[in-house]
Amino acid sequence: MKSKNAFVEFEADEPGSSPEVLELNIISGGCRLYGYLLLPDKRIGGPYPAVIMSHGFPGYTTNNDLELALMRTGCAVIHMNHRGAWGSEGNYLFTNLKDDLIAIAKWVHNPAIAEQYDIDTDNIFLAGHSMGGQTVLNAAKELPFIRGVAALAAYDIGAAFRYKLEKDLFLMIETEGQCLKMNSAGEVYENALNNRFELSILNGAEKLAEHNLLLVEASHDTVAPADKMLVPLYEKLKTMNASVSYESIPSGHSFAGQRMKLTKILSEWMERTIEQNNRKSAE
Repeated sequence: MKSKNAFVEFEADEPGSSPEVLELNIISGGCRLYGYLLLPDKRIGGPYPAVIMSHGFPGYTTNNDLELALMRTGCAVIHMNHRGAWGSEGNYLFTNLKDDLIAIAKWVHNPAIAEQYDIDTDNIFLAGHSMGGQTVLNAAKELPFIRGVAALAAYDIGAAFRYKLEKDLFLMIETEGQCLKMNSAGEVYENALNNRFELSILNGAEKLAEHNLLLVEASHDTVAPADKMLVPLYEKLKTMNASVSYESIPSGHSFAGQRMKLTKILSEWMERTIEQNNRKSAE
């Protein structure tokens, strides 16, 4: 991939070479997850690194700009909606998120799928914003083949309870979660409460330390304050000598005014990680 192309387009599309947007549905927990696959312009030679994007709660802050920018750099980009979200089947529960992402990652890593879409299975990345940041960190603990994990303004349910933010969490579920398919806000909250230790990004951090990691905080974040939700993980990973990069962007939780800076940080980190892996493979 070439990170410098994140903001650069070809002068014109060519028939037969244009980027593709392909609808997808992938089974997780017996439910169909709906989403799409972005494939780069065929004038960019494959095989293509792949990045799986995980949306937040409930997903109002989209990452379509990041996805299209990464496609322009030469990545295949997978966007899937979790169970109970944005038309996907099933009910939304926090404990489903990790399992959904694991199912998607294994689908991408499948040799038949990789061959069909010219995906480089040695360079599969996970990237998630907010609750999606928690999701990619937790899923990576069970996916040894993942090349790198990027958590952007990651929310941590474990920290929400440790720092007595549970009322804010319930309000978020009750109000923002109205677009989700769920039996009740109370059930989703109880799912968080009863599984808060398992869901915490600090749980099993030693498995995360086996991956290349990018943590990006929004320094004005009041939804997922970094000092409570992201910095503790970073400090823990440093004691393990993990390969972790930490970036701070002066922005609110959505990075709404700093999206290009976020794109630059993410794409350059991915490019460096791939280059480092290629050098190690050549040694």
